[in-house]
Amino acid sequence: MSQLLLDLLKEKQLENNKILNTFYRISFMTGVKIKYKTQFKDPVKLINLFLISVSLVGLCAQYCLVWNKRKEPFVESADAICTANQAWISIFKLIYLVFVQHKFYELLHTAINGSLLYDLGIFDLAIDCKQYLLQEINTILDRSWRHIKYQVNFFTFSCMMACGFYMFSCIAANYYYTNIQPQNFTLQLPMPALFPMWHDYGMTWPYYPIQYFIAGIENYICGMCAVCFDGIFIVIVVHCASLFEILHMLLEHVDDIPQSERVDYLLCCARLHVRIYNYYAKINGMYKNPSLAQCVLSMLVLCVVMFMASIGLEEDITLFVKMLCFLCAAGLQIAIYCYNGQKIITQSEKSPDAWYNCCWYNESKQFKYIIDMMIMRTNRTLYLQVSGFTTMSHMTLLSIVQTSGSYFLLLKNLNGID
Repeated sequence: MSQLLLDLLKEKQLENNKILNTFYRISFMTGVKIKYKTQFKDPVKLINLFLISVSLVGLCAQYCLVWNKRKEPFVESADAICTANQAWISIFKLIYLVFVQHKFYELLHTAINGSLLYDLGIFDLAIDCKQYLLQEINTILDRSWRHIKYQVNFFTFSCMMACGFYMFSCIAANYYYTNIQPQNFTLQLPMPALFPMWHDYGMTWPYYPIQYFIAGIENYICGMCAVCFDGIFIVIVVHCASLFEILHMLLEHVDDIPQSERVDYLLCCARLHVRIYNYYAKINGMYKNPSLAQCVLSMLVLCVVMFMASIGLEEDITLFVKMLCFLCAAGLQIAIYCYNGQKIITQSEKSPDAWYNCCWYNESKQFKYIIDMMIMRTNRTLYLQVSGFTTMSHMTLLSIVQTSGSYFLLLKNLNGID
């Protein structure tokens, strides 16, 4: 039966790789190539270096725009500030991925191939419910990977929608104001930016294409780096939560195990818990510090985006649609962390009860000892930390939304918008 479990996991691995095909392509185009374990000197890292270098040039142009409009109302430079913050998040993530790609690869492919369930030992025991347990494991894994598929696909679509609107709306706006209302013409780029040395050349060749390319690359990494970095988070955290579900399911069926095999069965469950905890600890270590920058900058981005959307709703419908797309993508970024982080909290809170409910009172001393040890070990709720300041949870998401809303109202009052 261990071979049947291995065959099931190998079949799942093929299906999971198909689910992540688009994700693999996006990661390769950001210079990460998460499908394979790469060394620091791998040539694909040149793509990463190129994207970071061009994006830094684009950021300089954005801050030139902010400086140029420093004496004008905040609304004139708000979009540049907002998108610059998002670009900084993406650059930090790209740099981080360059140095620890091999660690992300190990976490991701542990989820894809289900290797934590290898050599578990349960299916080598003389028990009658092997087929049923195998079916339950299959059901839990199927459900978790459906959630992964929906989250990754929807987040990818949201990021592409936001990036695409920024990329192509500027071309339409430039054409409109050049040919229909030339008196109101203001050069627009995929990211709000100002290149002082080329600005007076307008749409002429090759000055506008160069500016468009630089701002376009910056716009590109804002979306695609988010998909790559946060997509990995979705996969590994949802899989970790599903492993807790599998463990709890196995504990529910302790009573179905023959008396002579129960201690060995329980030891297999304890071994699985140790593997899950170590996996959780690696995830927490990888995302603990990057998540702090994500939370802080997302709060600022959401505040400014809501402010700009409120202005666009009254004055410029194009600006409103642009900010709505941005709000959807940027809001999803922080929601992904908190929503999936809550899954770990919820599942880990169930662990002590799952061990306690194993009808231990009629069992041997060794069985009771294992239960006592596991209840003490699982009595502390597991959290994905945000650099020691808070945790990835529903409460944190609510706090970020409330804080962003408060700053949004403050900006409206300061600008006299009622």
